[in-house]
Amino acid sequence: MIDEPVPPVEAFDSFVGHLPPTEWALIEREAAALVAVWGRSRQAFVTKVSSIQLQAMLTIEKHETINLGRLAAALGAVPSSASRLCDRLEAAGLVRRSHDEEDRRELTLSLTPSGRALIEDLQQLRRDDLARVLSEMPPAGRIALLRGLQAFAEAADRVTARETPEEDEDWIQIAARLLA
Repeated sequence: MIDEPVPPVEAFDSFVGHLPPTEWALIEREAAALVAVWGRSRQAFVTKVSSIQLQAMLTIEKHETINLGRLAAALGAVPSSASRLCDRLEAAGLVRRSHDEEDRRELTLSLTPSGRALIEDLQQLRRDDLARVLSEMPPAGRIALLRGLQAFAEAADRVTARETPEEDEDWIQIAARLLA
């Protein structure tokens, strides 16, 4: 870790969007530390499910039930690839295919109890990883981090709403899929 002095807050206000490279590097380094700690727990699941399988499971979890076409679109995949992916998840006992109650011709996907448990285990590992780091911070630092992250998320919500107003995901879902 590089011990460069952090510029005063006022310096950021006057340069937003035009920060010098050294300040961008500081922001990127600090953000990368948070992302790395949050994403490290994924490594424990590398042998259980692939990244795309985890992305599919997280998408299914978000919707509770989803049809194959919507899952494929969410993953940026063609339906046949998504179907093969679901075949593997179903064979592993993580996903269940069922007929839609309203349209018996349509199949829906949902997580099995084992699939839910795997997602919950991943979430708990992430919380444990974060807790270890947060416990090393002074209380004032944790409060400042939370306030800063809240302000960042609110700003990101506004930017995202302008750029992709149809999106209805929260940051945890988006980050989880990106780090899957």
